Amino acid sequence: MTDLFDPVVLGSIECRNRIAMAPCTRCMSPDFLPTANVVEYYRRRAADGVGLLISEGTVITPRGSGYLDVPGIFDPSQAKAWKRVTNAVHDEGGRMICQIWHVGNVAHRRTTGGLTPESPSGIAPEGHVSRIVNDDGQPVPFEAGEAMTEARIHEVIDLFRSAAGRAMEAGFDGVEIHGAHGYLIDQFTNLAFNHRTDEWGGIHRTRFAREVTHSVIGEIGSDRTVFRFSPLMSVANQPWLEAESTFELLLTDLWEAGLRILHASNLDYDQPILRSGPEIADPDLPLHRACRQHWSGQLIGVGSLDPSRAARAIEDHEVDVVAFGRSLIANPDFCHRLRSGLPLRDYDPQMLATLD
Repeated sequence: MTDLFDPVVLGSIECRNRIAMAPCTRCMSPDFLPTANVVEYYRRRAADGVGLLISEGTVITPRGSGYLDVPGIFDPSQAKAWKRVTNAVHDEGGRMICQIWHVGNVAHRRTTGGLTPESPSGIAPEGHVSRIVNDDGQPVPFEAGEAMTEARIHEVIDLFRSAAGRAMEAGFDGVEIHGAHGYLIDQFTNLAFNHRTDEWGGIHRTRFAREVTHSVIGEIGSDRTVFRFSPLMSVANQPWLEAESTFELLLTDLWEAGLRILHASNLDYDQPILRSGPEIADPDLPLHRACRQHWSGQLIGVGSLDPSRAARAIEDHEVDVVAFGRSLIANPDFCHRLRSGLPLRDYDPQMLATLD
């Protein structure tokens, strides 16, 4: 029987258990540089025993930033700052991968340093930019961006590649490509935002995800590359259009690109969100079950899991690793509490104001 605390080799990353820290945006890295408080934040969780830490979203270019004070990995100074984090995590016996990120059209000139947001078709989503307000305290709406040219698409693919290489220089054990939650890669994948009629749209809408993944794997290897995706969960409140066909297109393209580690993200782990076909007696499937039907590689699962449901997911081989987000923000001693049978502290959004 497989247990939460059993070791696992994820690709070639040897993790002491099957508990991962999900990427959680903290906005505590001014000038794109992780501070000493960020070092200590991750170190505490590694010291507690978390097997794999996935960094908060780390931008590959200033134009890819949709939040203030997020970290970057596009400059040697940022790699040097991250090296303090990865050294601290490794000293505590943990492993850590860097989530590389471009937010696309859910940005604003205030978050990009004055640069125009870019996306597949220049379409602005409905809603407001996260965590910033105008001088009068009102939320800031998303603004129309710029449709990416063919040349710019290839430039951004190469930015993902170079960010992955720089992450390895910073001491990370691998990278996670952020292809989820309504950010740039997901915008290409989602027909709601990708209206292109060239070789990057329509039936080719998952090509950008495939080419980014292929480029990153070429830089650091498939055994150190993870891809995160989410058909339903989006900061722009826009799930995938044509979700079932997109799901199969994406997983096929990622496999052909060489990917072998997939991170399936949904707010509710057990929520039925995909239909697998008329031959299935109960065709409405949670994301992890749909992945197991279509994916032969390793799988990380996440989605407001409590410890008992997470333990059952591992025991039943639904996923290979379970990730916790808010629980690990609220509980730096998460693993200790699980081992000791102690209750977890409840998450409170006010906890985002500090790095505990």
